[in-house]
Amino acid sequence: MKSSIVLKIGGSVIYDNSLNVNQFLLDKLKEWYFRKKDDYQNIVIVVGGGSLSRDLQEKISRHIGGEEYLHSIGMSVTHTNANLLRAYIGDPDIIVPQRLGEAYELLMDSGKSIMVCGGLKVGWSTDMDAAVFADILNESRITKISNIDYIYDKDPSEVDDAVAIKDMTWNEYFKLFNIQEDSTHAPNGNIPIDVECARFCKKKEISFWISGGERIKQANVFEDIMGEGTLVHP
Repeated sequence: MKSSIVLKIGGSVIYDNSLNVNQFLLDKLKEWYFRKKDDYQNIVIVVGGGSLSRDLQEKISRHIGGEEYLHSIGMSVTHTNANLLRAYIGDPDIIVPQRLGEAYELLMDSGKSIMVCGGLKVGWSTDMDAAVFADILNESRITKISNIDYIYDKDPSEVDDAVAIKDMTWNEYFKLFNIQEDSTHAPNGNIPIDVECARFCKKKEISFWISGGERIKQANVFEDIMGEGTLVHP
């Protein structure tokens, strides 16, 4: 039995732009879950907010005076997505923690734990939640499924000559996205791994495997989605 797996599922792939639930992806994830459930001591799936979170925040941001409130709204959407995913998988063994302390206690327990969760601390991205859980479990790698297939040297939506990067260090990642020591997380920030999570992972020597994009539509099984991507590592 393998020890643990930490998955981050971007909210951008839970729904499409019209906020329809991505049943194709969820069916593949559900089949993988029941096939692999007994292979792991711990399964952690962290779910982001995606287009639902962005849509809400864009509509009300001009009426709200503090960044903390936007974080709270985004975090509540991730909780909704986590409960949606648990219900879709339909396994009563899955626990959806509501507090960071509850998640910590669950993961520190010596028994088998299966957890699906959204964001658990205001000001953190769900990338950061996944990284902290990986650190608790002494897991050196997080697999993130999102709406991009690779990290590119340029934005492929803006230029035709963007080149996919399949392997890069955290230092190279910081340089590519101009991450500075004083950079902070912004709700719905548009980079593959948010800045505070990237700094944490570099310090803790945790790697991120980024995959998804068009492979989601082409996949026969969930492993097909995870098969290729970009590894960001110490």
